[in-house]
Amino acid sequence: GKPIPTVYVKAYARMNNGQVRFYKDGYTDLRGKFEYASLNTDDLNQVSRFALLIIDPQAGAQIEEVAPPTR
Repeated sequence: GKPIPTVYVKAYARMNNGQVRFYKDGYTDLRGKFEYASLNTDDLNQVSRFALLIIDPQAGAQIEEVAPPTR
């Protein structure tokens, strides 16, 4: 239940038209947080759902599905 820093996260987005595509990847910060939804485009307006692949060598891997954040 504790946050883990430097965990790899890969985000995929299901777009409103049904298409699934890679959205963003990176590592969690020192607080264990990763801002998966922010990009320098307006693509977030077209996202209906996110799938996050979370990988840590010690803790293992997990997939989470989340709704896009409220705007």
